[in-house]
Amino acid sequence: MSFLDEFKKIVSSFGKKESSAVAIDFGISSVKIVQLRKEHGKAILETYGELACGPYSNNAVGQATPLPAEKLIELVRDLFKEANVTAKVGAIAIPLSHSLIISADIPEMPEARLPEVIPLEARKYVPVPISEVILDWWVVPHGQKDFAVAGDASTQSSEVPEAPVDGSSGRKMEVLIASINKDSVREYQDIANKLNLAVDAFEIETFSSIRSVMPNDLSATAILDIGAGSSKLAIIDYGIVRLSHTIPKGSQDITFSISSSLGIPFAKAEEVKRRLGLVGDVEKGDLVEMISPTVEYIFAEASKTMVKYQRENKRSINKMVLIGGGAMLKGILEVARGIVGVPVVIGLPFDKVEAPAFLNNVLKEAGPEFAVAVGLALRKLEDL
Repeated sequence: MSFLDEFKKIVSSFGKKESSAVAIDFGISSVKIVQLRKEHGKAILETYGELACGPYSNNAVGQATPLPAEKLIELVRDLFKEANVTAKVGAIAIPLSHSLIISADIPEMPEARLPEVIPLEARKYVPVPISEVILDWWVVPHGQKDFAVAGDASTQSSEVPEAPVDGSSGRKMEVLIASINKDSVREYQDIANKLNLAVDAFEIETFSSIRSVMPNDLSATAILDIGAGSSKLAIIDYGIVRLSHTIPKGSQDITFSISSSLGIPFAKAEEVKRRLGLVGDVEKGDLVEMISPTVEYIFAEASKTMVKYQRENKRSINKMVLIGGGAMLKGILEVARGIVGVPVVIGLPFDKVEAPAFLNNVLKEAGPEFAVAVGLALRKLEDL
């Protein structure tokens, strides 16, 4: 089953086979791009970059700013020029807010029957007609099984053996169902067309981030993406997404807290946050006291979700990986470790690609923000 057959385009019209691809991550406060090149089976970093959305709508850097299509096109053109993007083919990440990932229990059956059963089951959860979404699904294994880490919503499939249908047994099988609104894909496809970029890969951002920061093992791991407007928690177990949860606070809320407490504009508060984080003081008070309530709320909500998962599935979560702009806040690791009760690390997506050694420190610091874009670019390289 192909995830986005309706939107596949033939890239061969470019003549020679492409070796480079660019991935675009449309965030609510900024747009990130990563261009990789395939060379001797390795992924080589060619360029990367980010531009804030705020200035394109008279808002501050770091402020959540939904932009209309024409402004997004203007922003991406500027970003491509600034980063010297040369790739003619690419991929686009679909925001989690434009998609839905749910787990459902259905009667045990051969996987050959799933294409007819899944749309019927999805109707119980998807708030729009099934004809308006694109569906994909994976069977969740009952126990440990050796299979690849999930990360490609277009090709992932289960290797669990088919079981005979037994209506009297009452046995169930768990399936993970992902849906994307077709209108969202069409909008992004239109943006790509106007950028003269051939895009034939669209992927929910969660799957992209898994590919770039998850270890290649079957242990249970939590990935917390601290974005501007919200934070997104994903629990990956046996290599697939078992749970996805959105926390309605993000790094923008931290900036608002500083702005309100110090009586300074958002733009100035954003500078203070990025410079001092949770390890500095300011003239008018203790910065930690201003920021901590928001940061602690995010991790407390994540911890509750993790504890519930562990209790219901009798599986220990081995660690939490932090990504997103909020993961770059100074001192955030110490706060997180004191709340969630498991080891917490910063995601290092650029470790999955080859880059000049002199960029190591820069890429390590910038990495959390580019987890989605790196993972998506790696996905696209598989097609080249």
